[in-house]
Amino acid sequence: MKIPIQTPLEQLHQNVLFLKNKSLHAISSFRQNILNNRDAHHINSKQLKLSDTREIAIVPYESNAKVVDSNSFAYALESAMTESNSGIQQSSKIRNHITSFLHRPARVLASIVIIVLIVYIAIMAGQSNSTNQQPIEQTPQKSK
Repeated sequence: MKIPIQTPLEQLHQNVLFLKNKSLHAISSFRQNILNNRDAHHINSKQLKLSDTREIAIVPYESNAKVVDSNSFAYALESAMTESNSGIQQSSKIRNHITSFLHRPARVLASIVIIVLIVYIAIMAGQSNSTNQQPIEQTPQKSK
């Protein structure tokens, strides 16, 4: 029976290859984890369209049924829903813009600095253009 014998150099080479494969596997799993987390963070959840409560219109009964094709009915329904939700969507868009603005402290700080500078410049311009012409009076000096 033959026993395989490895030289120390072969053992070192085998250990280096093992560590190399292990590190490459760890790097690839870390990269995959980062990509999955990034994609999961940036994917917006699908918003469900909740139907609004609507008033029911009472129409008189017609003995002859009118034919309406499905395309025109779907178009009319979609346009009615879009028109009814336009105000709600606009307020939510403005709210989203404000919240995204407030979540960035650098933007808030920069806007506050700009507002303060504009107010300061306006006050200085108002003072420089004022025509306050009060004469400078000399205060009487006390004699000894």
